[in-house]
Amino acid sequence: MSRRIFSLVGVFLLLGAAMALAQEASNTPATPVPAASDYDINCSGFISGAKLPMDTYVLDGVDNEFHAPLRQYTGGDYVFLGQRAGTNFAVGAEYSLFRPGSETFRTTRYDGEHRYLRSLGTPYVDVGRVKVTQVTAQGAIAQVTFACGAVYPGDFAMPYKPREVPQYTPTNDFDRFAPANGKKRGGIVAGRNNPAIISKGSIAYINLGASDGVQAGQVYRIFHAEPLVMGGLMYYTDRPRESMGEMVILSTQEKSSVGIVVRSLRDINIGEGVELE
Repeated sequence: MSRRIFSLVGVFLLLGAAMALAQEASNTPATPVPAASDYDINCSGFISGAKLPMDTYVLDGVDNEFHAPLRQYTGGDYVFLGQRAGTNFAVGAEYSLFRPGSETFRTTRYDGEHRYLRSLGTPYVDVGRVKVTQVTAQGAIAQVTFACGAVYPGDFAMPYKPREVPQYTPTNDFDRFAPANGKKRGGIVAGRNNPAIISKGSIAYINLGASDGVQAGQVYRIFHAEPLVMGGLMYYTDRPRESMGEMVILSTQEKSSVGIVVRSLRDINIGEGVELE
């Protein structure tokens, strides 16, 4: 009998300790975490309101005795940087590599997509990063130190500028049917590599930028809306609004911004709406 009583007491003590730990965990503030990986933020691509200068470019690379027209390079390879203007190369200088990304968005995801993208600027693809190891009379020799994919002759280079990864604080409190809050609203105009559907971890571009007050680190709710048109989003007003997830802004341009989806309750179509939280 006494053993049974002691057993019951032990169970109650364990339950009490477990409840205390659970209560303590629920009262502990959430810890901020990086919103994206180094790869995601440095390979996100972007839509620039103005065309970028292409004076410095990848001319060729090593090991091309047969002058193959479709040469490509990757991490650790050496490439030759040429110039169309008076670029002063220096040993140790780092350059980011880009290429125009208009060809990426040839497939239409919603009516008026191409016109809408053109109204925001020129899409660019992040290619990677190189570091100058030697300067010659013909140009610079640089090593590929970081690659998002294949590096091709013709990719252009600009001085490297680090991109800071914003912090994001995950929460379990998310109202799927929250009404509009009256804050800044826009839409998802495209996704990296032109997908039709995005989900958690996807990179996407919205039609709000620095001129609209958007800043890196801001969190935007993603909600269901009619596809984008030139006049803006067509919002549902005759039914409850469905929220589909959240995104964190990684970087901003004049008219557009790059974000990463950090929460998705279901598949998110290109063209859905976003609202500042």
